[in-house]
Amino acid sequence: MQTLYDVLVWVHIACWALAIIGYAITLPAARINGLLAHGLTAAFLLGIVLVAIASASDEVADPNHAKIAVKLVVAFVAVGLAHSMRKRPAPNPFAHVVAGLILVNVVIAYAW
Repeated sequence: MQTLYDVLVWVHIACWALAIIGYAITLPAARINGLLAHGLTAAFLLGIVLVAIASASDEVADPNHAKIAVKLVVAFVAVGLAHSMRKRPAPNPFAHVVAGLILVNVVIAYAW
C-alpha cells in the first residue's frame, strides 16, 4: 500500500505542476485553458484519494486533518472557479486568482 501511495503522491504533484504550466503558457493572455482546469481537477481528486488511502491504511501515516481541510477548501474553490470561468474571453482576471489559489495550496502543503 505504501508503494501505491508514493506513486500517487508523485502523480498528484505532477498534476499540480501541469496546472501551473497551463497557467504559465497563457500568462500573457490571462486565460484559463484546459491544461490548467483539468490538471487542477485531477490534483483535487487525487488528493481525496490520497487522504482516503492514508486514513484507511496502517502502513501510511495518518494525515493532518486540519491541514487537509484547509487544502480541500482552497482546491475546491480553485476547481470551481477554473471550470466556471473557463469560457470567459481573454483577458480573464480569474486566471490569476486560480493560479494564486494553486500557489497557496502548494505553500500550505510544504510549509504546514
